[in-house]
Amino acid sequence: MKNCKSLPLFYDANSKAWMTADIWEKTLRRWDLNFLKQKRKVALIADNCTAPCTVDGLKSIELVFLPPNSTCVLQPLDQGIIQNLKATYRKLLLQDMISAIDRKEQLQVSVLNAIFYIDQSWNMVSQKTIANCFRHAGFQSSPESEELLEDDDEDLPLTELAEKLRNRGYAIPDENLYTKMDEDLATNSEASIQDIVSNMLNSNAEGSDDEMTVNVKRNQYQHQMRLKP
Repeated sequence: MKNCKSLPLFYDANSKAWMTADIWEKTLRRWDLNFLKQKRKVALIADNCTAPCTVDGLKSIELVFLPPNSTCVLQPLDQGIIQNLKATYRKLLLQDMISAIDRKEQLQVSVLNAIFYIDQSWNMVSQKTIANCFRHAGFQSSPESEELLEDDDEDLPLTELAEKLRNRGYAIPDENLYTKMDEDLATNSEASIQDIVSNMLNSNAEGSDDEMTVNVKRNQYQHQMRLKP
């Protein structure tokens, strides 16, 4: 990146490529400053993984944390936004691979290339797709909200690009597997046994846990104990 004078997005990194509490706080404060300049008030929905945490002193952002074990149901990003972004990213990558093969060149993808792929992919996620995903997660202006139609792809679908690459002698897995190949990749550290026990004690003290939630947390604790040497 030494010859790159500017990036289209905010970039931070660490040795494990994880979201950390420090990166989370820096990002939130940057957003909060931008929203403050725009005179906007924003409710930011966050899951309950270990990285997102409460940040003091925010003026334009109100953090709303999802209940435990509900991310896959209530988080709009998990209703298709992340899937759409990844599919678009991989379509851009396959297009460049095919072009490089036809030029008899080898495609070299750097971190800088990936940053521009991500920026372009995010800009290609439509407002309609995002609105659909919020609606599927239960966020809507009224029960009578009009059903939004899915967007039509303006360029070649991933299936067709994958077939073009196979025809050039390059093996690629099923496009659905290809899109979801990093779905289980760790993006933040696991909660420690101390964190899990503390959460259980706090929740029980508040009397807010039902039997199912207690059982889930107990299983998490037992799983962590089995992993301890």
